[in-house]
Amino acid sequence: MPNPNGVSPKQSAFAAFVVEGDSYTEAYRKAYDAAKMSDQVVWNASSRLAKNEKVIAYITALKKKDATAVAAHEKLSKAWILERLQGEAQNDKNPAATRVRALELLGKTSGLFDESTHITFENRTPEDVEKELVEKLATLFPAKA
Repeated sequence: MPNPNGVSPKQSAFAAFVVEGDSYTEAYRKAYDAAKMSDQVVWNASSRLAKNEKVIAYITALKKKDATAVAAHEKLSKAWILERLQGEAQNDKNPAATRVRALELLGKTSGLFDESTHITFENRTPEDVEKELVEKLATLFPAKA
């Protein structure tokens, strides 16, 4: 019985396996009874199926739906976490340590704390280092006239 997308259940399964990252031949083997088929027959059948317009449209729709769902989930998760942290930070019933930790995490999320270390390398000759040391020593221990 075909589904509303115009593909059979096996074609639907094939498309789902492709979207999950399987190759066409792997997806075909999982969706169809291909145990007694040679590799060449499976390759030909999966190739034909992958060129089917309804299957292509279904794979595209699944990929789009999957990408939209992932993006929405990530956005929802981040917003939910930030909302919960704000609630924890503002709840006077929480211990002070809990409120401070929630504020710390909110600060890190918003980039208030720069925890990176910046190191600058200079290529100097030994003579340059010696000259700099002599100048610094002269400022620390001025010569008595």
